[in-house]
Amino acid sequence: MLMDTFLHILIILAALGGFSLAFYIWHKKQVREKMVCPLNSDCDAVIYSKYAKFFGVPIELIGLLYYSIVAISYAVFLVFPSLSSPLFVFGILVITTTAFIFSLYLTFIQAFNLRQWCTWCLMSAGLCIVIFVSAIIVSQFGFMSLLI
Repeated sequence: MLMDTFLHILIILAALGGFSLAFYIWHKKQVREKMVCPLNSDCDAVIYSKYAKFFGVPIELIGLLYYSIVAISYAVFLVFPSLSSPLFVFGILVITTTAFIFSLYLTFIQAFNLRQWCTWCLMSAGLCIVIFVSAIIVSQFGFMSLLI
């Protein structure tokens, strides 16, 4: 029970961090300020590339939506456990898995197509991994027993 609470809080904090990163990227693009990249790479080459949109929607807006859904859902799961029906939990798990796979895809795009790294994008991918792994562990579907 204590571990579940810890994982729910970890997921919420990771989602809030991801929301902040997506908002930061969105804001920088809106005001057309150059991104500062701690890796000494070209973040702008990544966030303004042709891969920065998915079906015409900017990736950072998709990130804002995803991280909001995750933060709100896991807050509901934490505060109102009776509302965490298997269907709701499964739906969020599907969204989380999709985001994790999409994040891996975007990381491969940076590595192999663009050959540029965006520190902020990599941090977002890291948060997606934290959310995905934590969500699998805390899920009510017994995935961990399948792995053991």
